[in-house]
Amino acid sequence: MLVLFAAASSAEDIQKTAEGLLNGARQLGDIRSPNAPPFQMELTFSFVGKDLETSEGTYSEVWISNSQWRRETTVGNFRRIEVGGPTRRWLLDSGGDFPEEAAGVSSLLNVFPARTAKFQFESIASPDAETQCAVTKPWGDKRKRLAFCFDKASGFLVENVTPQLVGAQRVVDFSCNYGQFKKFGVYAFPRTLTCFLDGHRKMEAKVVELSTMTSPDATLFSPPPASLELGNCSLNPLPPQAVNTHYPLVPLGTSKNTSVTLWMIVNVKGEPQGVKVIRSAGKQFDDPAMNAVRAWHFKPATCNGEPMPAPISVEIRFGRY
Repeated sequence: MLVLFAAASSAEDIQKTAEGLLNGARQLGDIRSPNAPPFQMELTFSFVGKDLETSEGTYSEVWISNSQWRRETTVGNFRRIEVGGPTRRWLLDSGGDFPEEAAGVSSLLNVFPARTAKFQFESIASPDAETQCAVTKPWGDKRKRLAFCFDKASGFLVENVTPQLVGAQRVVDFSCNYGQFKKFGVYAFPRTLTCFLDGHRKMEAKVVELSTMTSPDATLFSPPPASLELGNCSLNPLPPQAVNTHYPLVPLGTSKNTSVTLWMIVNVKGEPQGVKVIRSAGKQFDDPAMNAVRAWHFKPATCNGEPMPAPISVEIRFGRY
């Protein structure tokens, strides 16, 4: 877990200082801010999979605004295309179940939390002489914390630390370090990204191109045929909530304590669509988990009170915990 040395201060001073650090870093490096120029980005990445194998991939993004963008991620035979519009976005996967690690590349490159996100900060800490971190108050039954770390000299956001659940009970730190900042217009954006899970190297990425986009092809932003539709919301988004669930029994002949993590899209009627396994426990557990969840009903996600289709991940547990 994250271990930092915090200086004593009043809660009001801590909150003010933390917000100032985050806002200052955003002004320096948020290339997706409302006034930033359109850009195109390409990078290469590698990650360590569940069986400790190393896989490599590529990522490209064309960004005009928060309501007009396109992302494409490729790993081997797997390919994911995402297109964003004013109120909807579309997702198309090919080549089977898209690797969970690769699916997170786009969110890691956003670097900064959503502008609508609100945090209650508990401390300002200094893990070393060059860095200071704003650490949130713990929340939830696992007492989770976030940390945003900044370079003292430049003010750049150089590390994000988020809690991640491993297995049924254990919460560890997932930390991403940003380095080799270079100018992009009036902003500075990192060219390298290195992420660790519980101190173990998990992912590396390198930006090979970041340039201003002029006169993009309008067809890039057309929804791909056969893609899944999701909401694209920046105003008071609320996730789906399961209201009618049925959990499968442990398969006959097994007594294993295990779990399966599933990903799906919940449509505006509260129905699960495109259910897929993102963390497997083997076919004898995966299949009953998927069959059970397909029969679930949800309260759909909302954007400013209006229903919208949205993704969600759920963990189905087998055995006794």
